[in-house]
Amino acid sequence: MFEFFNIPHTYEKVVPDRNGSEKILELPNILPTFERFAVNIGVCTEILLNWCKCHKEFAQVYKQCRALQKDMMNDLALRGFYNATYTAFAAKNLAEKETSSEQDIRDAYLKAMSELTNDKMGKE
Repeated sequence: MFEFFNIPHTYEKVVPDRNGSEKILELPNILPTFERFAVNIGVCTEILLNWCKCHKEFAQVYKQCRALQKDMMNDLALRGFYNATYTAFAAKNLAEKETSSEQDIRDAYLKAMSELTNDKMGKE
């Protein structure tokens, strides 16, 4: 599974330009998904999640693959390969559920950043 997700974010393709010369384009690789991985090995995504519950080692690799997936999506989105609106939507749907403590930390951080921004803008 790790090999499926641990791929280069882009690849190069040589194409002719208007002058008949060749130029190299950098193109994004297809974002690896757990759905595609599951189909490739002949199971469904629910089976993968069940394996995570039963096998700690598999769960660890699953988390690493999720991190690789998020990294690739972030990298390609920031470099303009993906539509920003769709990327925001996909990121929300691909995000793992956070534990309550992680959620509390994130909420406190966002609140502090909001207050800091409002203070700098003269708002209270």
